[in-house]
Amino acid sequence: RAMTPRAVVRWQTPARRVGATGARPRTRAFAKRQTKRDDDDSNDDAAGDGATLRLLERVVAETEVKKSKFVAIAAPVDSPSRAMAFVESNGDPKASHNCFAYKIGQSTRSSDDGEPGGTAGLPMLSAIEGSGFDNVAVLVTRYYGGTQLGAGGLVRAYGGAAAKALEGAPSKVTYPVVDALIDSPAFDDLGGIYSSMEAHGAVKEDEEFCDDGGVHVQVTVERRRAKRLGEALRDATQGRARYRVLDD
Repeated sequence: RAMTPRAVVRWQTPARRVGATGARPRTRAFAKRQTKRDDDDSNDDAAGDGATLRLLERVVAETEVKKSKFVAIAAPVDSPSRAMAFVESNGDPKASHNCFAYKIGQSTRSSDDGEPGGTAGLPMLSAIEGSGFDNVAVLVTRYYGGTQLGAGGLVRAYGGAAAKALEGAPSKVTYPVVDALIDSPAFDDLGGIYSSMEAHGAVKEDEEFCDDGGVHVQVTVERRRAKRLGEALRDATQGRARYRVLDD
């Protein structure tokens, strides 16, 4: 019977070391994470809004199984090339194996790096997918301890190491954004426009003042909040402001 990985945890900077409880690492599905929501969106379903979970900083977790040490490093990445650069710069050429997996949207890749096929990279990728994270790469470096773990033991060791690094890692829920235009014939409406933007998290990208006293503002706003922003602008300007979402 394969041994349960014993978490050995240290903290260091700049990478955050993940705490351990002594139990085998578990991942928590994104759909079950308790995320603080804005009051006006409290009834929305995060997954239905196209929300994704993003890692905020690099994290490290160590586990040990039958004297083999597994060092897992997880980092946010935004492209396959950056994921591979992360793997190449953090792998240890003196280690027995440097296995990795990444997920960036629909793009995924994994490597067993000499371990038996399907015993390292794929379990790590499953841990990433089970955690709900996107735009993340995980590298697990193994330092051989002299005892064979068997296929099942390797699957649990590599998958568990990746899961431990991601479980409880600092994260942020992000939502798809859209571009929108706000046009008002009256400069005096600008105060109400700004207040509405602030209330709904809209970010000003461009602004233009016209000779006739009108104002044009281009913003980005989360798609889930775009409709409410339009309603707020209508109320704040007594219907004078025209609001149009460009790419919804």
